[in-house]
Amino acid sequence: MAEVFISYVFEQPIDVVWRPLRDFGSMSWLPTAGDCRIENGLAADQIGAIRSFPLGADIVREKLLALSDLDHACSYLLLQGPLPVRNMIGAYRLWTITDTGGTFGIWRATFDVADAQKDGAVDQLTKLYASGWTNLRKILGGQGKSR
Repeated sequence: MAEVFISYVFEQPIDVVWRPLRDFGSMSWLPTAGDCRIENGLAADQIGAIRSFPLGADIVREKLLALSDLDHACSYLLLQGPLPVRNMIGAYRLWTITDTGGTFGIWRATFDVADAQKDGAVDQLTKLYASGWTNLRKILGGQGKSR
């Protein structure tokens, strides 16, 4: 089992950061993602919704497993994508930073991958997740730090 973990600090309050992340039917904050759509007719916040979007030359399909406004958290199962991984569960979650009023976020994934492909898959996902947080910060118009 392999894991990717990225954490980030946003200046904005949690509700501002959560708003774009909550919409499972949009990946507009991920810089390399194209237009996203829910393909199985469910609402974007309904468990079981399947989103698809282009990522570069590839198509990514993911199934919503959990979405919590209370916990500011989302998890999903990768159904199809460009990486040679299996059983990938991705998740992101936010917490309020009580000292500053900003937001602390994590984005992680666990997955199975052949040993020979592990380093490449971890590297690609790490870069993708870091670029997603950085781009979200730019969209929200503030500062942030990757951890």
